[in-house]
Amino acid sequence: MRYSALALAFLLVGCGTSTTSLPKIAPAPASSSSSPLPDLQPRLDAIGTLLTDCITRLRGEPVDPADNCVHVLPDVTGVMDEVEKQSSKLPPSAQAGVAEVRRQLTAIAPCEPWFAAGGTSADAALNARCDEAWNALFKGYNAVRNAA
Repeated sequence: MRYSALALAFLLVGCGTSTTSLPKIAPAPASSSSSPLPDLQPRLDAIGTLLTDCITRLRGEPVDPADNCVHVLPDVTGVMDEVEKQSSKLPPSAQAGVAEVRRQLTAIAPCEPWFAAGGTSADAALNARCDEAWNALFKGYNAVRNAA
């Protein structure tokens, strides 16, 4: 079922194709315990897929005409709202990860025009700051997604 939801997310996300050289947000290997947030797993997986696929936009690579990447930050915020409501079910490290992703969303907010422009500008300092913010958000979200 989880793999079906993931396959559906790939079809619905429509944010371009990724290459093998790009990092991916993927579920952690299955463990003997079940997810503390099973109802949110499909949505967490779909947003992880969106973050992964939107990296192509930041590399200046072509994206699908149905590019949903312009909605990536509101989508991440929305799923983190849901995770935060149920954060008491998460281990302490994942609870701290939720707060970290929130901080990263605040840090990356000024970069939305940069992201919309394909992750480049004439300002090298802006490029470096926003690229670092994107990488931190990507890494933080991946950690929360795998803990949930």
